[in-house]
Amino acid sequence: MLARLDTAVIREKPDLVLWQVGTNSVLRDKSVQPHAALLREGLSRLKATGADVVLIDPQYAPKVIAKRNAENMVSLVAATATLEGVSHFRRFDLMRHWHETEHLPFNAFVSRDGLHMNDWSYACLAKALGLAIAEAAERPTATAIGPSIAPLEQ
Repeated sequence: MLARLDTAVIREKPDLVLWQVGTNSVLRDKSVQPHAALLREGLSRLKATGADVVLIDPQYAPKVIAKRNAENMVSLVAATATLEGVSHFRRFDLMRHWHETEHLPFNAFVSRDGLHMNDWSYACLAKALGLAIAEAAERPTATAIGPSIAPLEQ
């Protein structure tokens, strides 16, 4: 992921980067802990460009949750987002909610391959992510002396 970061992302001078991270490592049974340093390195490079970053954790899908490191990767993404002060979109929790709370079968939101999201779930994800981005963009900016507000007219 870091090998392509400069050419595939940074070179484009993005204002916003939505970084889906962790799924391939989980599927390949890679150890989670070394990814912490890689994730911090990538975030450092992205933040140096001035771009806003949203980390998106792995999908809650049969092939992912069958792996022993799935929950650990989700926790690592959350902890890194907090530590690095970037936004975190909790796709894993959203999809788990569909399955465990809304009682949707996996085939309602995961493709037949047991891994990839389908059109319905991508549409839901896009809507939820769009709403979260819009809400974050309208949030007052906090500073060391408090939120930024327009001065009152005299």
